[in-house]
Amino acid sequence: MDLLETFPRWREGSRVGFSPRTLGLTLVPAAAGRPLGNVRLQISTAWGGTPITVSLLRDLTRGLDRSVRVVVLLDPDSDGAGVRRLVRECLGRERSIRIFSVGFGTIFARDNALAARDRRGRPVLLVPRALRTSGESSASPLDARAAQRLLAVRVVRSRLFWHGGNILFDGECLAVGADTISENVTRLGLTATEVLAILTAELGGEVVVLGATGSARFDHDRNRMAPSGQASYHIDLDVALLGRTGRDGRPTTLVADPRRGLEQLGAVLAHRRLTLSPYLPPSRAREQIAREYRAAARERTSMLQAYRERLADCGYRVVGVPELRTRDERDTLLSLASVDLVYCNVLPGMNRGRPAVHYLPWGIPALDAAAERCFRAAGVLPVRLARTPHLANAMIQRAAGLRCFCGAMP
Repeated sequence: MDLLETFPRWREGSRVGFSPRTLGLTLVPAAAGRPLGNVRLQISTAWGGTPITVSLLRDLTRGLDRSVRVVVLLDPDSDGAGVRRLVRECLGRERSIRIFSVGFGTIFARDNALAARDRRGRPVLLVPRALRTSGESSASPLDARAAQRLLAVRVVRSRLFWHGGNILFDGECLAVGADTISENVTRLGLTATEVLAILTAELGGEVVVLGATGSARFDHDRNRMAPSGQASYHIDLDVALLGRTGRDGRPTTLVADPRRGLEQLGAVLAHRRLTLSPYLPPSRAREQIAREYRAAARERTSMLQAYRERLADCGYRVVGVPELRTRDERDTLLSLASVDLVYCNVLPGMNRGRPAVHYLPWGIPALDAAAERCFRAAGVLPVRLARTPHLANAMIQRAAGLRCFCGAMP
């Protein structure tokens, strides 16, 4: 019934008069020149990933401004006492961390809630209609009652399906991945224009679509987009909106650039940290990996170029950053682990008074240095949140990165 109210003549079988009600919300912008704000992490010992999240918790408290507070949501079915003990052992009695027992639908805190403010400036968490996960098509995104009671924020439910990894807002542009549009067209029977109108009413601004909605389709049987209309399943793996940076104060964005990654291919292949196939000689394994990186670059280049052009049309300075990716779900006989290397899944926000991006290094000096040069060219300070590549590697095995694990709090 929540969607029927947007069609005043639905009893007549007519779409005439479609008008979605505004929620009166504005998303909290994330930009390099703005304070980072508080961060939300989500831990579930039942679902795994706890060592990743606790390690991230330690690195965030070390690397972020002291003004940042970290809110940890702990799945009620988890070993709460064990998690709290582990956090104390790793961090001591860190005052910037608060842990609450609140149910949620995923350990990827970026996906199940967006930070917003209402017309009076009060904090709100906007959650999707339901959360599509690898195991469910309509999981509960967040225990709204517990969140409102313990976090002192209002929880508002969207009329649409979405993942936060497909929504970017830096105060200049509200970018949404094309797959979000296409999924709701298929699952809810709406037109693309209607989905965009609802997104505008709920998110508080005009939407810029990245990707090709016409080529994307939601597959009910597989519970996923097949095919996708995006370069990656989430646009935040390929794009980071930074807000206004540099002396000219121009809106700036990072966009993944396979060409820059391939420029560093020799250094990457020579590095001992690259995970090789256990059943091929090292030279043959490196040859296979190089072939796969080049093949993925050819497949991704046109869509990434479309992203660049769309954002440039919106007035952005577009800065390419290196990436080396493999093709999704292809049995390339490469390795037992992911060898994707990405630099766009970052946290933009002020660090010690300077516009910055916080990122996780891959431990390949030439590649990390090339990425940092691009960050500086974008007018921001690169801030490494970890001293080793272990955290980035652990996250990419779950097809995720830093931003995926870090949700925002209003």
